[in-house]
Parts: sequence; C-alpha cells; structure tokens
Amino acid sequence: MLRPLLLLPALAALLLVLPLGPAPHAEPRPKDVALARTLRAQRLSKVEFKDLGLGDALKWLRVATGRNFFVKQAALAKAGIEYNDIRYTMSFEDVSLASLLDMLLEPYGMAWVVRDNVVWITSKADSYGKPVTRMYAISHITWQKVDFIAPEINLNPSGFIEEEYVPEVEVEDDPLATGDAVAELLRELVLPEQWAQNDDWAIRATDTYLVVRAPPAVHAQVPGALARIASMK
Repeated sequence: MLRPLLLLPALAALLLVLPLGPAPHAEPRPKDVALARTLRAQRLSKVEFKDLGLGDALKWLRVATGRNFFVKQAALAKAGIEYNDIRYTMSFEDVSLASLLDMLLEPYGMAWVVRDNVVWITSKADSYGKPVTRMYAISHITWQKVDFIAPEINLNPSGFIEEEYVPEVEVEDDPLATGDAVAELLRELVLPEQWAQNDDWAIRATDTYLVVRAPPAVHAQVPGALARIASMK
C-alpha cells in the first residue's frame, strides 16, 4: 500500500501538468505598462559586449536607449547575488531591449521590473513585490476519508437477524489529511524554486487553515492551486 509521503510527489507531478494561469503582479501604473510595452518593442540593431560588467552594460544601455536603469543593490545582496563579479561577452543583432535584459539577468537569478518610469534591476524574488499575509481555508481538502460499511437493506425483514456493527475505518493512505501535506504540495505547485530562496515567504498550516505570507503575485496563484489539490481528494 502506498504511504502518504510517497503519494505527495506523484500528486505534485500530476497537478503540475495542469495550467495554473499567469501570475499577475500588483496593479501597475499606466505609465509603467506603457514603458514595459516599449521595452518589448524597442530593438537594438547591434549589441556587442566583451568582458563587460553589469554596471557598464547598463551604462551602455542608458546611452543606447535613453532609458533609466537602476540596480537595487540591497535586494541583490539579500539574495546573495554578487553582481559586480558578473562579466558578459556576447554579440547580438536586431534584438529587443526586453529580450536582451532577460538574457543578461535571468541566468544569475535577477529580473527587471518597471516602476515609476525606471527600469529596476533586482532579484527574481524581489521582482514579485512585498510579501503580505493571507489566510486560506483548507478543511474541504483535509477532511478524513473513511471506509464505511453500510448495513444491508432488506425490504422484507421476516426472520431478520441483526448483523454485528462494523465501525468506520479511517483510510490510511490519504496523502491530503493534514495541513502540512497541503502546504508541501502548494509549495511544489506555486513557484517552487522561490520558497527556499526567500526567507520572507512562508506557509504555516493547521488542518483547517493555511497562513501564507508571500507577494500578491504569488497569492494570485494560491486559490487555483488549492482548487486543483482539492479536485484530487
């Protein structure tokens, strides 16, 4: 018989193939939306970096594009990213500014976000926004399954002999009977690489509620993930 801990990875693998939808961020300002759209449309005819640091690459981009770039040093330091040690040697032709930024930043756990008409260079975790705390009911997931043996229904009970009562028996291989199990599966479904990397993100569990501390963009995915977990009960 499969035990609950063995079933959780299988459930996670199955649920990961189901789409959770995009991860919307906090409502952006119209000017920021317009600038982000411009970064995706703006193209650079030729880019060539030879052993160039991130700071120098951003200075080059300021001159080439006229955009404002700013490095959130505290956020990068918190994530353990030594951006001064990063060097780039690359050459591109006819590349969008957004694509170039992705190629510069993503391999090193960084990301870019547009706020207040500035392109901020920060850690991937920080790019999701500041964490907030919300509660989610999970009793519809953690209810205990039981095997119930119903008595035989005899519509002609002549000579009826009462059968011995057989009590309900809890199902032992239910992998979703505890809040901790639900929390573990939720971490596997919603940005699994980020929970361990960011101390500000946390999930506390009882068998009735989850208390989740995470950015709004992460919370936006939680109801859908819980609904998919509940569908597997």
